[in-house]
Amino acid sequence: MYVCICNGVTEDDVLASLRAGAGTTREVKAACGMKPGCGTCTRRLCAMVAEHRRARETDMSLPLEALPAAPRPRPDVSPSADVGKMRRETAA
Repeated sequence: MYVCICNGVTEDDVLASLRAGAGTTREVKAACGMKPGCGTCTRRLCAMVAEHRRARETDMSLPLEALPAAPRPRPDVSPSADVGKMRRETAA
């Protein structure tokens, strides 16, 4: 669907610029090559930028349970650990 008829910019064009890193209405307009026209598109652009920002913030604030588990560190297998274990076993 067209967001800006004056410049022939579609919703897909706007979403592509948002995914590429545009974070404001001004940045989206620049990325899409939009020139000043009737201005009717500005309200829709603002809404799309706000929706994208909210979605990005929501993705960043996932609960820890939703994140993949971090790899667990391997137990210490250094020679000094083996010496300490041997001392405890011989003392018993």
